[in-house]
Amino acid sequence: MWFKTFFVSIWILLSFSACAQKKALTLDAKIAQKSAFYPDLAYTQKGSGDPIVLLHGLGSDRHTFDYIIPYLARRYSVYAPDLKGFGESPKPTDDNYSIYDHYLVIKHFLMRHHIQHPIVVGHSLGGSVALLLALDQQVGVKKLILIDTPAYKQRLPKLLRYANIPIFGKIGFYLLPSRYEVKEGYRYAFYNDDKIPQERVKELAKDLRSQGAKYAFLTTNRQLIPDDLDAIVKRYRTISVPTLIVWGYNDIVVRRSKAYRLHRDIPHSRLRFIYACGHMPQEEKPQELLKILENFL
Repeated sequence: MWFKTFFVSIWILLSFSACAQKKALTLDAKIAQKSAFYPDLAYTQKGSGDPIVLLHGLGSDRHTFDYIIPYLARRYSVYAPDLKGFGESPKPTDDNYSIYDHYLVIKHFLMRHHIQHPIVVGHSLGGSVALLLALDQQVGVKKLILIDTPAYKQRLPKLLRYANIPIFGKIGFYLLPSRYEVKEGYRYAFYNDDKIPQERVKELAKDLRSQGAKYAFLTTNRQLIPDDLDAIVKRYRTISVPTLIVWGYNDIVVRRSKAYRLHRDIPHSRLRFIYACGHMPQEEKPQELLKILENFL
């Protein structure tokens, strides 16, 4: 049966490639796009008080914050949505999975749930989305917390580069076992492999096997770096809200040199490192992360 799966995968990917048209990926173009679909996102809501919104990274879901949500819910109304295409949120097979699309979907989510002046916490891809929300005066972000956030042009990690190889990289991603892909992602993201949460690997692998999940991952991955990113970077200096930047000191997904640069570019921001920690402090060292968040909040 493997050969049948192989040729079906080739047919699907060739169909996607044939339909795709290369257009400039810019914020203005996405805002002007009238056909964008803003799905109802799956989310967790706990606690009461001022709103705090938690945004997860690529290939993850809202449960990446399960270690810190109970603490935050003591003082805040916590909202943790699954981004479009991830977790339990809808996974349409459209082409709207760029960071701009995710930002517009989250902005729509905030409006739909009447969330005003939120504290926004973003990890990795979620941090990129959080930056865009902070630049949007209509959203009115109250405080900004960025955790290991890709904010500049960079060479993608090898796992993501391989997935972007035309046709055959995508075929490989479709054919490889989901559990293997998730575990390798964790091995790349964690500093200490012994701390990899095996139950999370199992849960995310199950989600990656769901309909549309691999398509959403690949389409988001392909659009991670927009064409007008340099123009967005220049606007970081206009962010005036209190900003905390938290980084795993041993992160090899987004190197700490980017943390220093982001700290320089955002006026009056604070930078804190978590040592012996990789790309996912909220799962690898949640207690250390909570201490830093408590001091800031």
